[in-house]
Amino acid sequence: MSEPIAQPFSTYLIDDAPWDVYQRPYVRDLAYVLACPNVLTEWLDFAPHQNTHTVSVHSAHFWQSQFAVYQQRLRELDSTNDYQALTRYLLKRPSPNRLGFHFEGLLSFWLEDGFARELHPYETLANNVQLFNGKQTTGELDLILYNHAENLVEHWELAIKFFMGSAPFEPENWVGINSKDNLQRKMTHMQTKQFRTVWVDTEKHGQIKIDKRYGVIKGRFFLPINTCNFTYPSWLTPSFPIHEWCDKDDSASLSTIDITALRAAHYIEWFSKRDFYDDRQSPLNNSKNDILKTGLYFAGDRPIVIYPKQTEQVENKL
Repeated sequence: MSEPIAQPFSTYLIDDAPWDVYQRPYVRDLAYVLACPNVLTEWLDFAPHQNTHTVSVHSAHFWQSQFAVYQQRLRELDSTNDYQALTRYLLKRPSPNRLGFHFEGLLSFWLEDGFARELHPYETLANNVQLFNGKQTTGELDLILYNHAENLVEHWELAIKFFMGSAPFEPENWVGINSKDNLQRKMTHMQTKQFRTVWVDTEKHGQIKIDKRYGVIKGRFFLPINTCNFTYPSWLTPSFPIHEWCDKDDSASLSTIDITALRAAHYIEWFSKRDFYDDRQSPLNNSKNDILKTGLYFAGDRPIVIYPKQTEQVENKL
């Protein structure tokens, strides 16, 4: 593994996020899903003795290229009645209000819409393919695609993650709102469960052999507030969106924030901020003892997570 990248944390704060130029919320989300790179520069094998398959990741350049090619279509969706096709597609999917399903729906729309317009070579053969052991469902595969450029059947397994980091910032140290969830655990599960599949049965194309596997993990990471110099591990993409989190009981750090200016984020704003919520919610989201609840907040356009100590168990709201 290559040496960590030593850079000031502020170098990679994404204040000029390219998705923010779009006005319609779902178009902004779609742009975010494309422009955001994979969190990983490489797949890390946390199960070397289980005889699992090789897993690849798309480079940051890959996603930058897909975003660039799709920008004209994003402008159309943002300014014409075509937006209705996007909203109908997303809202008719199962559990559209859950962030993971919303992420999957956005990527699925881009795959189908972009392939129909010859903007990329990925034809969707199947999605949400159920896995069985006898009559018992054991899991599912997110996307089965045919890459016409390379003549390969590809399995893409998706994850949208919003993780808070702590030193020494290894994959196990990036933890979710549910403190049992962390990056290493998610990657291990994907590699030893979904990515072990070789043959899949599809409704329209019969039985298909998987040639290549991709882990698509996107989202946002949050560093402890007031982190001045952060050394990027070699596996962490330097252009990945990184912001800040603060322990809700850390009064010293909280004193550096204008608490009166905070606005509790709506659940879907983990993707992109909705300005129309600014005047709809009270500035603070306090519990009965007047302590800020765990969650995402905005100080203006600056996202910040208020999060308890990592030993505390919190309901998974993602």
